[in-house]
Formats: sequence, structure tokens, C-alpha cells
Amino acid sequence: MKAHEKGSYPFTLGTTSYIIPDDILPNVRILAPYVDDIELVLFESPELSNMPSNDNISEMIYIKKQYSTGYTVHLPTDKKAGSENIRERIKFCDDVKKVIELTYPLNPRAWILHLEGITKNTNKDGLARWTDRCFEVLKNIDSFIEDTSLIAIENLGYPWVWHENLAEQFNMSLCCDVGHLWLNGHENWIDDVKQMLSKTIVVHLHGVCSFKDHVGLQKGDRKLLKLFLNELILKKYKGVITLEIFNGNDFFGSMEALKKEWELLH
Repeated sequence: MKAHEKGSYPFTLGTTSYIIPDDILPNVRILAPYVDDIELVLFESPELSNMPSNDNISEMIYIKKQYSTGYTVHLPTDKKAGSENIRERIKFCDDVKKVIELTYPLNPRAWILHLEGITKNTNKDGLARWTDRCFEVLKNIDSFIEDTSLIAIENLGYPWVWHENLAEQFNMSLCCDVGHLWLNGHENWIDDVKQMLSKTIVVHLHGVCSFKDHVGLQKGDRKLLKLFLNELILKKYKGVITLEIFNGNDFFGSMEALKKEWELLH
């Protein structure tokens, strides 16, 4: 990979903080010269935690200034925002607040939020109850974040329109995970992308192969990738695109596949 690839797209290209098998900070140090953004994937449980220390945050700020590399932050997913269990929802909100306060000095481009606790087969009544639970969670988050537009709600296994109104009510943005759209086999996925992009500040891009997502773009369907990139050009998308993969081979392969398909469109 060549350093000149950094900053060579009209959008902000990034990847995750788990490309080498090490902690977040070593990943940030290695990736900063090559990408415009690094998605910090954070988690905390009684058994395991990767929450950065204040010293880590200070060094990340230094690296940001040195390499002009920013951050997005993926909020924890071990608790479900839309859980039927009120204690789990309260803990989820507490965890979100903790992570936002911890990473606020990094001035992230976005905090990525999952609204889990539902499946695509949920009936109308179940959807209504989930919506009410998520509304209360987002109301809680709204009370402690200054700019709610920096919260980007990610599409998961359920139809993204189920959280569209929730995002609008709280002036939150969208995270368009195109890999999830491909994985779910929705033949009209490009229509979803067209509708989402105007409200999207972060795109998650990764290959899908043998019904498995979060693999390198080089392993996925290049025709789908080309269609997606063409839509980015048409919409003049300038937000973040995170190559949401988790090892070096997939990172290098994705960078090369993206470069080749991008050049074919220009």
C-alpha cells in the first residue's frame, strides 16, 4: 500500500481499529499514515475491556494532529438498546454516556449506534413496543450529547426504515452498512442506499462471501461494489466510508479492490 492513497478520494476513507492482532493504540499508530479515519470499536464487560485510558486518548489526539487522521467511534453492542429488559436498556444508556464522555476529546466524526432487540420477522405489535423502547433510549442519549447529528444509527438485520423516524425525531444521522444490505439478499438494496445516503454520515463497506460479511472487498461481488461506488459518485457523497474488516489481508485486499473499481469509474 502506498502512502499517497491517503486523501485521494472525495470521501473520507477509514477502517477499524482491529487490523493487527493488538490493542487499539498500536493499530492507530500503524494505520494513521494510510487512512483518513479510524473506527474505534469499543467494548466493556466484566471479563474483558478495551476502553482506552486518558493517556491513550491524549496520544490519539497527538496522532490525529500529526497525520490528519480522525476518528469515528462504534458504541458498545454487548447490551441491546431495544431490549425488553429495562435494566439492560438502562445499562446500555450508561455505557453509551461513558464512551461518549471518554472519546469526546477526540472530536469524533460520528458515534455509531445499534438499535438491537428486534428481528425482521417481528410483528406489528412487537415493532410498536420496540419503537417505544428505542424512543426512550434515544431520549436519554439526547439529554447528554450536545450535537445529536453526530449519532449515526446503523442498519442491521431489520428494515432500516424501522428506525428512520426515530433518527428524524432526534435529529440523528444514519450509518449505511451496505454489507448488511448485501448479506440480507435484498434485491432492491441499491434503492435503500439511494434513500439513505442523503442522511448518512458514515458508510460501512465490507465484502460478503458464502453468507458471511465483514470480509475483504476482494472476496465479494465486484459488480455490487461497482454499483455502490457509482451511486456515491452520483450523490457526490463526501462523508466517511469505513472498510469494516478486521485483519491485514482483508484490509490490503479491500484497499486494492476499492482503488481498482474507483479508477474504472473515472
